[in-house]
Amino acid sequence: MFIRTMNDLISRVLQLVLTLFMIVMIVAVVWQVFTRYVMQDPSGFTDELSRYLLIWIGILGGAYTFVIKRHLALELLSAKLASRGKLTLSIVINLIIIAFSSIAFIYGGSDLVSSTLEHGQISPGIVLGGHHLLIGYVYLVVPIAGCLIDYFGVVDIVQAVHELTQKSHPISLEGQL
Repeated sequence: MFIRTMNDLISRVLQLVLTLFMIVMIVAVVWQVFTRYVMQDPSGFTDELSRYLLIWIGILGGAYTFVIKRHLALELLSAKLASRGKLTLSIVINLIIIAFSSIAFIYGGSDLVSSTLEHGQISPGIVLGGHHLLIGYVYLVVPIAGCLIDYFGVVDIVQAVHELTQKSHPISLEGQL
């Protein structure tokens, strides 16, 4: 019960964050168009902001589609399997996804974030509190998405294993009064 509540909370927060980012990006793009064509003085801030938000929306959106199980899937093999085969296939697929996510997103993304922060790469157009935004913070979305994918992949595996073990050991209640 706690896991289901936690999963729902993570899903809703992710949905809220993505919605907020989309709204901010739309406002930034509209402002960019307005300043460019009406005021004849384009805003550099909104151009970079919309690019960085698009990165976050794309990568977090991919993790979100995995969370709600709406990601692309080839169901040719799954359609031909019985329920135990589908559960086993789900475990194998989730293990592959977790391995890829751990290597590419978490390990590779963390390395990317640390190296860009270490080298002090900055965003030329976005200044917050008198300091340029460090690009490493933009790339932070990659390991965050990897952690989300891994977490929900493990949850799916645990659920599939639980279902497999429940079906393989039916509980008989006859004669146990």
